[in-house]
Amino acid sequence: MRSNIVFENLDLETGFKEYDGKVTGISEKVLSSDLDKVARTGKRARLLRLQPGVETPAAHAHDYWEEIYVIKGSMIEGTPETAESRVVAPAFASRQPGFMHGPIRTDEECLMIEFSWYEQERE
Repeated sequence: MRSNIVFENLDLETGFKEYDGKVTGISEKVLSSDLDKVARTGKRARLLRLQPGVETPAAHAHDYWEEIYVIKGSMIEGTPETAESRVVAPAFASRQPGFMHGPIRTDEECLMIEFSWYEQERE
């Protein structure tokens, strides 16, 4: 279960950890999380930092909801073949489960906050 967090100032420079190692140059700072991808439950809030030169390999989708607010910088989503679009801060996206997005590449640092969650079944 996630706990209450009173307002805290966020350090946007330190405390980031390399994200899962699949793509070099992406780091995360988890703010709160009880997201369980196996049980398909929970929520997560995290900061994501993409360094200049990041390139994700392909478009992908998640089995959970995802909302992203780009705080600083920019990124390019898509490919020349599928139509690229430059996303420049401030920007917002909301993606339902199964929505294909990406790939992403950067030519400058991009900082964003991401909220992810599994929708709970209604009884």
